[in-house]
Amino acid sequence: MKPVRYSPARLRTDENPAGHPCADLLHYEADLAVLNHLLRDLRVLLRRARAGELVLRPYEVRTWQEDELRRRIVMCDPATLLKGTDVLIVGFLGNRRSTAEAQAIDEFDIDVISEFRQYPGILSYSSMERTPKQWANLVVHHEVGDREAWRHSAVHIEAAEVLSPVVYHSVRIHNGRLRGGPISDGSLAVELSKYWDYDSDPLWHAVRTLPGGVTSPDPWPGRR
Repeated sequence: MKPVRYSPARLRTDENPAGHPCADLLHYEADLAVLNHLLRDLRVLLRRARAGELVLRPYEVRTWQEDELRRRIVMCDPATLLKGTDVLIVGFLGNRRSTAEAQAIDEFDIDVISEFRQYPGILSYSSMERTPKQWANLVVHHEVGDREAWRHSAVHIEAAEVLSPVVYHSVRIHNGRLRGGPISDGSLAVELSKYWDYDSDPLWHAVRTLPGGVTSPDPWPGRR
């Protein structure tokens, strides 16, 4: 069956949409904190490599645990990341269902990672377990066309359009940029946010544009 596509609602910069808490503005504080945490891990590895403390190999997968929660970085193109050029980012945060079917995404994730060699614009892929079975991902890439090409791969389409409604209650995806790349001290700026509420009937999909980008962990202080 071909997935049904929905035109997204357009949210104002300061809008909290009624009935869709996944798109509440309050999420920016926590989401930016998580994405900056993922960015910090990437920076540490790159700076250690620049200092000659370790060697980073293309498409090498590094895994470890922090507070008994899993972490992972796929360093697709370390040479480009070490140049310090501007990059774009994609941040993924999902609220996973606690069902047996939801565990299918863990095995499917391996297929997604194996695809990176076909998309050289993808520079790195980082993931962290926020709580058991609840993951966040950060993709660093070169140009807008890189993520558009990846989005249209067969594996990504199945993950986004077939598995996600089964696996997640809701999903937030943030698009943005990082001046000087992860080797720099630049701030990650979110410029566009996309939302999917799979518990809504019919499915609810929305987009919020953020002119100038949002960099603060608490972009709207006082809004409670």
